[in-house]
Amino acid sequence: MLPSFRAAAFVFLLFVATWAAWLLFGKDAPQGVEPTPDAPPAVEPVPDDLVLPEAIDLPDPQPRITNLETVEDKTELVADWLLDFSDKLRRRDFSSAARWFSPRFAGHSLAGLPVSGEERLHVDARRRTWDAAAAGVVDRDAFLAGIEELIGPWTRMESALWKVKGAEFQAGDGERWGKIKLFLHMTGTRADGGVSALGGWGWLRVAREEGLWRIQRFQLTSLAETWHEGALFSDVSAAAGIAHQGLRFGQPGNQSFAWNGAAGGDVDGDGLWDLFVPSDGRNFLYLAREDGTYSEEAAERGVEHPEGGTGAVFFDHDNDGDSDLVVGQVGWHDAEGSVGGRRLQLYENDGSGHFEERSAALGLDEPVVAYSLSVFDYDSDGWLDVFACAYGRVEAEHNNSWTEATNGSPNALFRNLGGRGFEEVAERAGVRGNQWSYASAAADFDGDGDVDLYVANDYGSNRLYRNEGDGTFRDVAPQLGVTDVGNGMGTSWGDLDADGRLDLYVANMSSTAGNRILGRLGDEIDPDTLTLLRKLAAGNTIFEAEADGAFSALPSSAGGVNASWAWSVSLCDFDLDGRLDVFNTNGFVTGDLPHDT
Repeated sequence: MLPSFRAAAFVFLLFVATWAAWLLFGKDAPQGVEPTPDAPPAVEPVPDDLVLPEAIDLPDPQPRITNLETVEDKTELVADWLLDFSDKLRRRDFSSAARWFSPRFAGHSLAGLPVSGEERLHVDARRRTWDAAAAGVVDRDAFLAGIEELIGPWTRMESALWKVKGAEFQAGDGERWGKIKLFLHMTGTRADGGVSALGGWGWLRVAREEGLWRIQRFQLTSLAETWHEGALFSDVSAAAGIAHQGLRFGQPGNQSFAWNGAAGGDVDGDGLWDLFVPSDGRNFLYLAREDGTYSEEAAERGVEHPEGGTGAVFFDHDNDGDSDLVVGQVGWHDAEGSVGGRRLQLYENDGSGHFEERSAALGLDEPVVAYSLSVFDYDSDGWLDVFACAYGRVEAEHNNSWTEATNGSPNALFRNLGGRGFEEVAERAGVRGNQWSYASAAADFDGDGDVDLYVANDYGSNRLYRNEGDGTFRDVAPQLGVTDVGNGMGTSWGDLDADGRLDLYVANMSSTAGNRILGRLGDEIDPDTLTLLRKLAAGNTIFEAEADGAFSALPSSAGGVNASWAWSVSLCDFDLDGRLDVFNTNGFVTGDLPHDT
């Protein structure tokens, strides 16, 4: 049970503010216009009489504001204000960026630091660490010039982020100021085509000067650069013919984030990998050509409609040697206007790469609010079956809990009847569930010869369904330590430590705001609840398989888990060195402003 208003406030901020921060703090601002109204109208010159301190020492506010709501109001205002500043850095508009600083600013310079260490990383990347303790103290103009010196050689600025990780504010009727724990991160393209990333930590003192927030002090605690000489990957979407541009989220015609997914397979049997992309309005089927380009042929091949698909998988449902296609459909409303799912769409390949939609004829006529699909032979009969992760019907009813929601739509398991059709057997098999299931991954994790299933659930704990070998499954997630309570968005199996056992990667959302609030509520919440809430805000998890069959979660300090607003994850040996790498999609709204997460 969540104690008191403060814990309830945390839950509200963690989920509602995280999912809708852009609505709370920037919804009335036109695109491209700064939503924060109190940036100074002009840059004041650095005073001639400014005397820089020999060292930057930022004491904590005494007394500090302890009211949670007041602190969060101020914190979010400053966080949003610094995102506007980040946007100026991304544009390399240093003259405008100066408006965020007090003319009497003093802080550690980011340039000219002695190198304290260098190391060569994976894929020939390199990392350089600078000695932050040796940073010199400079004024505002020299501080911005130092940033310009660091990123000046970049041919393109990819991103800039100055993010509030913690904040405390001075209480009382005197000067209004706060001490901000800051994470700074900037990425760009080098002249040789490689990528460079600057990352560091520090502290800011921000204060109201004549009614305006300004940065008065900056204390650097760490700074490092990671880079790669030459490009590892190049974006060839436009050149290859698959760069379809959809409507931005929130624009008329695109009010939902449910349309997602892609599937790869050899559609026409020519030995080349083709690509199917479901989308709002219509679907796309890109057929590969020998010259590396693609031809879009969804309409000609019979898979253009129905639109609005989610997860999609190519598989040979009838064992005739060609790739058929199954596509999940959320649906939302049926023909009578009632809220519900839409049946899966199964397109049968005629052997030449042309498809016929045969869902109803093959028994896939049960509505499923399907967000993603897994295809595997669960009963070991030689025919591939289909598991559909079903989410909740959000237009009808929101999740009934943030920590263990039980009002999700039931999952579906369609057993393949020898290529002649399918029957839905989820309840009989023990995998129907009532969670808000988002993604699944199938593998024989225990090496007993049959395929098991892990299901990542939003708003609650996950399931590890061990295949009993008799057509049924048993949830063993609690006893094996992989419930991973959180906002499960994606999952994948793979041997990450090359010990011969399958490990598990689970993608969850993380919350900076939630972690900030928990830092203030630690003494007011019972330990079990605090542990639960910290897990909800923690982000991704790597579960390492142990020799006894159980799993242990690696600490976040092990790396590879910080993906912020995470979605699907793929484990693959991208550089062919024999070790699995991790690719994790992240973000919610993709746009030009740092507020677009």
